[in-house]
Amino acid sequence: MDPNQKIYDMSVSQKQTVEIIKVLYRGADILILDEPTAVLTPQEADKLFNVLRNMRDDGKAIVIITHKMHEVESLSDRVAVLRQGRYIGDLRTAETDAQEMTNMMVGHAVELNIDRPDPVNAKPRIEVKDLTVRNEDGILKLDGVSFTAYSGEILGIAGISGCGQKELLESIAGLHPVERGSVSYIEDDGTREELIGKDPLKIADMGVVLSFVPEDRLGMGLVANMNLADNMMLRSFRHGRFVFTDRRTPYHVAENVVSELDVATPSIATPVRRLSGGNVQKVLVGREITQAPSVLLTAYAVRGLDINSSYTIYDLINRQKAAGVAVVYVGEDLDVLVELADRILVLCGGKVSGIVDGRRTDKRELGMMMTQIGGGRHA
Repeated sequence: MDPNQKIYDMSVSQKQTVEIIKVLYRGADILILDEPTAVLTPQEADKLFNVLRNMRDDGKAIVIITHKMHEVESLSDRVAVLRQGRYIGDLRTAETDAQEMTNMMVGHAVELNIDRPDPVNAKPRIEVKDLTVRNEDGILKLDGVSFTAYSGEILGIAGISGCGQKELLESIAGLHPVERGSVSYIEDDGTREELIGKDPLKIADMGVVLSFVPEDRLGMGLVANMNLADNMMLRSFRHGRFVFTDRRTPYHVAENVVSELDVATPSIATPVRRLSGGNVQKVLVGREITQAPSVLLTAYAVRGLDINSSYTIYDLINRQKAAGVAVVYVGEDLDVLVELADRILVLCGGKVSGIVDGRRTDKRELGMMMTQIGGGRHA
């Protein structure tokens, strides 16, 4: 590493290396890492794991918190399992497998396979051309991005954190100003409607049912001080009669979401701010899916969820796909992206590095494309 390099000029993996050097310099014998690979490519994660193995061999004690079973299997010597804040037990990693660990985490047997049915009667639904976007500070986040999302398909979006995923979804949803380019909604008969320059209300008035699960679940997705039913009503309050809102329907929607997604809440009247992060995410995802959208945009839909809940969300997303919805799925777990998505668009430095077939790629190819513009093939 270059000792004169500024921290803000470093990659995420370089910053993590600096953090580790800091604690070693201070003479730490115990290192605790909380989800250290969440924003790393597979290649960067391998480098980090090599450093951790060397530290272990040097007599350091390392605790790594992660929900990725393959990381537990490849790195750890022992694994301790927690469930709902309780210690369930520990195992020697060499004597267990991902299925057993998952069953202990959840409390019952869990099927770890993600279904990926082939798209049926896929038609162009969202066409993005030459999309160029800057953030609030004027920094270029998307540079000439073009792609098409099809009905009955899951289009995965991969990229290092901060590579424009947030701005991409918000631009399509009418929540972020666009410097250049177009976003077209295409009907089954080929009719096109331009979405750029329209806010979410105008997009809805056009008859486009677009659901959006944002990255910031409480800042943008839900109102923390409102209860579950009222947060559901944010999507339907305009459907009441005259000046009166319909409160009965949102209450039933909230009941269904709590039941289907197993939301842990004292009651429907509980303010969302009193729920755990994972349960807040379930409420947000459940609300958006119940809108019967034609386009579903999701940013880190399973962030903060346990494995059982995550697979429930994957199943719900696949049901949307089977119903003909065009799903755009931004995810940080490349293993899941490779299993779930039909096609995967890779962003690198705000540009499209490539679009690959989810059935014919692997996470290492995606990792290379995430750090090298133009390194992939198109599908």
